[in-house]
Amino acid sequence: MAVKHQSRLPKLNRDANHRKALFRNQLKELIKNGYLTTTVTKAKIIKRLFDKLVTKAKQGTLSSRRNVIATLGNPASGNRLVDTITPALSDRTSGFTTIQKTEVRRGDATALAILKLVVPMPETVKPVKEDKKAAKKEKSVKKAK
Repeated sequence: MAVKHQSRLPKLNRDANHRKALFRNQLKELIKNGYLTTTVTKAKIIKRLFDKLVTKAKQGTLSSRRNVIATLGNPASGNRLVDTITPALSDRTSGFTTIQKTEVRRGDATALAILKLVVPMPETVKPVKEDKKAAKKEKSVKKAK
């Protein structure tokens, strides 16, 4: 049996594009919610990738922000990481996430884990979605007066 030289990440029975998309989606989910439920193997990989991403985001330059956004493929997630999550993690140099093993999946007996941020998710101001009907009603009430 041959030795896998320079094997950095497990292949997870996926081709390169599928793996890249999987990691990107899980990183976005972790940034969005502050936690992620997945298999232990995937959690270990995502932990490594997230640590590298946060270290890049902590530089605070425009170039690093663009690199983070390019890695995630989503400006909203990249900006959230740089603007809200990274300042909360500024006192740390590594270990931004923890892995907690939870259960064994019933279908295939795979160990599951929760990957979550060490610090609580910072509260952000969510844009208010205005209801069009309510806005029209307010306009009609103002015109009537």
